[in-house]
Amino acid sequence: MLGKAHLYIGILIVIIFLLTGQYMHHEYDHLKNMELMNRALFRAGHLYILLFGLINTSLGAYLVLAKNKTLKKIQIFASIIIFIASFLVIYGFFIELPTEEIERPLTRFSLYMIFFGVAIHGLISLIKNNSKLT
Repeated sequence: MLGKAHLYIGILIVIIFLLTGQYMHHEYDHLKNMELMNRALFRAGHLYILLFGLINTSLGAYLVLAKNKTLKKIQIFASIIIFIASFLVIYGFFIELPTEEIERPLTRFSLYMIFFGVAIHGLISLIKNNSKLT
């Protein structure tokens, strides 16, 4: 069930990525006359949304929950972190841009969160593959 949630949320986020592209096109004339820093930040934020969508979709396609209750709870925790990070990066795209500052704390925090969640899933996968705790 958790894998399906990642898959469906990932697909939703990829659709949001397409919609944010339309948003940039219609609201900001596809960033044509925008100052270079703001343009780069918009594009980076836009691509982060795609990245988070693809991470969720990939995880949804391959996630197998551990049979061990502790490992399973850790996987669920990591997935919740990834879900929160995914919606936080989308929220940050709209709240933090355009800006005169290069700092985008919500986006930065969402990147740390997605790294943490993916790293936990990777470690659990290594543990499952190298032990009898599956």
